Amino acid sequence: MEAGKDKFVEKLLEEISAVKVVLDDFSKAVFGVFGEIRASISELRNVLNEVRQATTGLTVSLTKMDEILNSVRRVEGLLAGKSKETIATVEGVSPVQPQHLIEGTIAVRSFGVRVSPAFSQVVEALERSRPAEDIARALEEARDQLQSRVHGPIFYEISQLIKQLRASGTAKLDIKTAEEIMGKLEEWSERIKR
Repeated sequence: MEAGKDKFVEKLLEEISAVKVVLDDFSKAVFGVFGEIRASISELRNVLNEVRQATTGLTVSLTKMDEILNSVRRVEGLLAGKSKETIATVEGVSPVQPQHLIEGTIAVRSFGVRVSPAFSQVVEALERSRPAEDIARALEEARDQLQSRVHGPIFYEISQLIKQLRASGTAKLDIKTAEEIMGKLEEWSERIKR
């Protein structure tokens, strides 16, 4: 009977060993699955953070776009309430008028200045509230036309303004900036005539 007990114990030990092997394999598989789940959760967190950042950036962009639209509406309201001749008048200061007429200049009524015909495309772009890059392109054409007569500081100043306008891209200029550019055009026209 002891031989039967020994066989029974031996068989039982073999079955326990087999169960242990199966449980070891099962625990390895479970740990592998948990590792994959942890990695997936980590990836999901990263994606969620990226989505949050993107939505925050989108919210900021939409806020800036709203600000731009509100500014455009304010400018449209100002333009609708004033005629082109009075746009240059700011708080009782009348627009700059040349003391004498210069031969070869064109009148620009909306800004109250006179400029060289070479700048006529620039003036037109400013009056039509074209994007900064269009104004830069027109100014570049004017500079190229004047290249034989323009030297030194004027050529440099025009090139610097072109660079600044290009940096603004498709943005439209506000009235104050347009008036400043018109003032520069008038100043350059005066200096070119000398």
